[in-house]
Amino acid sequence: MSVRLSKEESEKQLDMRKETVKRVCLKKADMTGLISRVAVVLDVSGSMIEAFNSGMVQATLERLLPLAMAFDDDGSMEVWTFDHEFKRYPPITRGNFYNYIKDNKITARGGTYYSPVMSDVGVYFSKEEPADIPNYVIFVTDGDNADERATDNAIKYISHFPIFFQFVGIGNTRPNAFHYLRKLDDMNGRYVDNANFFSIESLADINIIDDAELYTKLLDEYPKWLSYPQVKQMIANGRNIAQTNKKQLKKLENLAKSDPTERGGFSKYSNALDIIADIVDILLDALG
Repeated sequence: MSVRLSKEESEKQLDMRKETVKRVCLKKADMTGLISRVAVVLDVSGSMIEAFNSGMVQATLERLLPLAMAFDDDGSMEVWTFDHEFKRYPPITRGNFYNYIKDNKITARGGTYYSPVMSDVGVYFSKEEPADIPNYVIFVTDGDNADERATDNAIKYISHFPIFFQFVGIGNTRPNAFHYLRKLDDMNGRYVDNANFFSIESLADINIIDDAELYTKLLDEYPKWLSYPQVKQMIANGRNIAQTNKKQLKKLENLAKSDPTERGGFSKYSNALDIIADIVDILLDALG
């Protein structure tokens, strides 16, 4: 990684990267002039300790923030962290970005569970802060999750809301790495395809991937998602979608409040109960 820039130099770099994002957007359908909320979800599991200590996570945020500066409705980026739990942090902005990780005392420690934090993101954007605009979430992780079944459900429930997840695997580019995230494009049972994935050795190091290439990869599937008729309808109904999709929202709330480590401890039985619950939902839907 490069030497840490001064705050003034970093601010100039943010502005240059913002212009790069705009140039990338000009080449993509449905991206020119787009207003969209942007969020980042950061893995803080124990395996991320070195990434935090080396400054890689801080540098990663500084590469992602220009996306929000370019097309977020208020130029800020909402922030979540997760391990076996999750936490919301203040939005990152041009005014507070420079030592964001240090200032907010964000460290790594626990396991890797996706479903609670994803569900909380869904609840936040659909119920707590609804809006008639799309929501683009960058989900950064260095490892596979221990709650695949629950994450399957979270992704399916979230597909009924105008929220797109761009998963980014870092630190492991082997073909067999991130096996769960690699199968997202073929996942059945979703209202609409609402997720994409790519992996890279490091998001922070510009020598590995330059800004234009990075933003092109990050925005690869987002325009396609925006073009779906179902998504256009969800966006138009964004302020009221919590009322429209009460059942899916309730399930997201339950997942966000649950303890994934307890589910993992009884995975055989919890998976069976999940399957039974899915069957009941299907029957209830059929009965109207």
